[in-house]
Formats: sequence, C-alpha cells, structure tokens
Amino acid sequence: MTERRLRFLNLSHAPSSTAHILFLIILLRLLLSIYIGPTEMPSPTSAGVLQTHQLIENHSILIRDEIYGEELVYEPVLVELLQSPEVQRLQGICQYGVTGFLGLTPRVTRLEHSVGALILVRRVGATIEEQVAALLHDISHTTLSHVIDHALSKPGEGSYHEVHKTRYLETTRLSDILARHRINQKVFEEELFPLVEMPSPQLCADRLDYALRDAVSFGKLAIEDARRVVGSLKAFPSATATRRLLVLDDPHVALILSRAYITTDKDVWSNPAYIDMYQRTGRVIGELVEAGSIDDKVLWQVSDAEFWTLLRQAANPEQLRAIERLEEEGIPEDNGLRLPHCAKIRTLDPDVWQGGEKQPAPLSIVLPTWGSERQQYILSRSQHR
Repeated sequence: MTERRLRFLNLSHAPSSTAHILFLIILLRLLLSIYIGPTEMPSPTSAGVLQTHQLIENHSILIRDEIYGEELVYEPVLVELLQSPEVQRLQGICQYGVTGFLGLTPRVTRLEHSVGALILVRRVGATIEEQVAALLHDISHTTLSHVIDHALSKPGEGSYHEVHKTRYLETTRLSDILARHRINQKVFEEELFPLVEMPSPQLCADRLDYALRDAVSFGKLAIEDARRVVGSLKAFPSATATRRLLVLDDPHVALILSRAYITTDKDVWSNPAYIDMYQRTGRVIGELVEAGSIDDKVLWQVSDAEFWTLLRQAANPEQLRAIERLEEEGIPEDNGLRLPHCAKIRTLDPDVWQGGEKQPAPLSIVLPTWGSERQQYILSRSQHR
C-alpha cells in the first residue's frame, strides 16, 4: 500500500480506536480490490440434447446450439425470463414424454425447443415482443408433455396445456416480469405472432425448430442439412410486416426439410408404438387424478422424474404393475397397432421465395412433385388408422 493511495484518509479527528478500525476496514477493502481477480464465469449448463446455456459476466446468456451455433442474448427481459423458474422448469420436461423420460428416445427438452424457436425468430430480425412470444409459446406444457392429453383431455378438445394455459399463467410471476419490462401481455397468445405460429403445413418457428431438432436427434436429417435450412431462412416481406411469414430461399433445401419432416412423422410423431405407450401411461395418470390420488396442479410443479416418483407412490398394485411394464418392456413391437383417429398426420409445405419473385409460393407449387408426394403420404397414413 503506497503513501499516495492512503493520503486521502483523514483520521486525525477520530478517537484512536475508531481511527484504527476504520483504517483496517479501508485497508482490507483496498487489498481485496487489488488481489482478488474477476470471479470465474459459471460453467455452461445443459438445456437438453443439443443445447447449453452459460451466464456471462455482463448479465447476458450465451446459448450454444449444435444446429444454430452460438447466440448471445443480452436484452434484460429475455435474460430474466430465461433464468425464471417458469422457463427453467421446461428443462425437466421431455418433448417425447414417457419415451424420452425412460430413455427410449432422445431426451430433447421443452426448454431447448422453446429457446430454439426464440433463436429462429431472432435470426430473421423479429421484434422483442415476437422473440418473447417464441420463448414462451410452450410455457404451459405439463410434465410428460402430450402424454397428459391421453390422460385428461376430453374428446374434441385441444391439447391439455393449451386449454389450461390461462389457469397456469395465473399461478406464475411471468405477467409481473413482462410488466416490469413494458412488454405487452399479448405475447402469451403466440397465434398473434406469425413468425412463431402458423397453421399447418406452413412454416413457423415452433414447427421448424421441432422439425430440425427432432429430425436431427432421431437421425432422420443430417446436421449439415439442418444448418443449410437455417441458412436459407428469411422473413417475408420483412420481420415486422403485418402479414409476415417465414420462407426458405432454396427449393431444394425446402424439399430436404419437407421429406425429413414426413419421415420423422412416420417413425416418431405418429408412430403407433409410441402412441401406445402414451395411451397406457395416460390411462394410469387419468385414473389417479380422477380418484384424487394426484392433484392435477402438480402437473405444472414437477419434472418428469419427480412426477414419475409420485406416480409410483400413488399407484395401486394393478397400476404399479402397468407402470413397471412400461419401464421393463420398452417400446412395443409394431405388430397390428393402428394409428388412432385422434393422432395427427404431420406434413410440411413451406413457402419458398426465390430472388426475382414478387411473392413466395408453397413448395408444392414450386415443385409439383412434392405436392403429389405429400398427398400420397397423407393417404397412406390415413389408411393405417
């Protein structure tokens, strides 16, 4: 400690004991500032199969995604939302419900998918509100994802998490976070944001992220091709136009994506064997909720792993045996299993906008062979019901 750095201390008028204590306190603070270097940055944390998050010193979050590369998120509202318990909860929820939780399929999470949708709209220049809408579009998903549709949804109803979204949001602090950052509450209605949600079979961030993430995770699409799709992505006519939409600028890349999409649908999303496991799990959950053995509020309070423990604890002997069969037998043989009438048949017909064209057009118009291929797939899957 040099004399020059201590010269500003004027302790002559203080009692000697007080002066001594003050001197020691100030000396300690100065020594700490000199000898203690910057704190070490937290290590990256896994958000799922293909993504990690890392908190950076300047209150930013660095997202590393195997498909999209690195994305630095620094806007205060997004940083706060990403660290909120409500968004972090999605890390414990598998996209594929029971098959993901049991390790029978890749454990892609709702968190990495939600952040993936955020990155996609961010890359094309979306407003901060549309970015928030993308991040929060799956916020009300329950434990085990769409398994709960088979447990508690009534015939003809939409997905359980969508029907009960308002009910869940009322239990959270998300509205307060948005209000503090002056973000309109309409971001909870993702259908108002065309870059985030569009009717099938059009392209949107929700549909595109799960298409890429699931197809890559299941080996239906090479990661290099997934990156080519992202490189071909644009907002037409702009990211802020009233009638905006996501388009691809390369029809051949669009065709690769669309074919991977129907392959993933056939083998994953509408696979009768996976749906059979969903139905069997849903039956047990539905019985326990109806009997009052499990409160449905817990569906938004625990991870898949925590819920599975509750399920086993609440089950009667017959239900426990059904759970154990799911654990022991795994994915059933697809012998004679039919596609349920309630199961969606998913296809993609992305809009393509090539240089020189005034308006984009569906891939099925740009490449009529895709239109025929898509219709043939829909017919073949319909016959499997």
